[in-house]
Amino acid sequence: MPNDAMRDSLAEKRWLTALSQGDPQALGGLYEMYGERIFRYTFRMLGNRTDAEDATAETFLRVLRRSAELRADGAFRTWLFRIARNLCIDKMRQHKLMELPSDAHYSGSEERAALRVTVQQALADLPMEYREPLVLCDLEDMAAREAAEILKISVPALKSRLYRGRRALRDKLGGTLERTS
Repeated sequence: MPNDAMRDSLAEKRWLTALSQGDPQALGGLYEMYGERIFRYTFRMLGNRTDAEDATAETFLRVLRRSAELRADGAFRTWLFRIARNLCIDKMRQHKLMELPSDAHYSGSEERAALRVTVQQALADLPMEYREPLVLCDLEDMAAREAAEILKISVPALKSRLYRGRRALRDKLGGTLERTS
């Protein structure tokens, strides 16, 4: 695993350097590295495929617009997720509603799909201060330090929100999990 992380870091640095020098393929390389993760994050935050696609595209457009300012210093991923987060917050302020996408396709049995919908809805109903840490740490598997940087809070504050968010999610789900197991 450390080799994968090192290889990704080197690839990221090469793409960032190429982008800052005006290479038209560099944005595509960065999108290959991070596009799916940014989409998953925005989809989980917004709960709507169309809005998530828009936020993902806008995230990478902002990277392109600021390509001359980019530095290959290892903070790119954090900056990228921060852009996506801010776009999600803006989008939610515009809509003021959180609903499950009508076009979401879940695989597996109907019961499993219903459980996913229930969990997604419970997550969407959580206050933003709890939802964001849960999405970043538990669903995107991000380290606490990096998630705290993205959210501009301390690591202890992040861990407190994670604990409270997990407890709130468990309370919202109530007996749902017990009924399906």
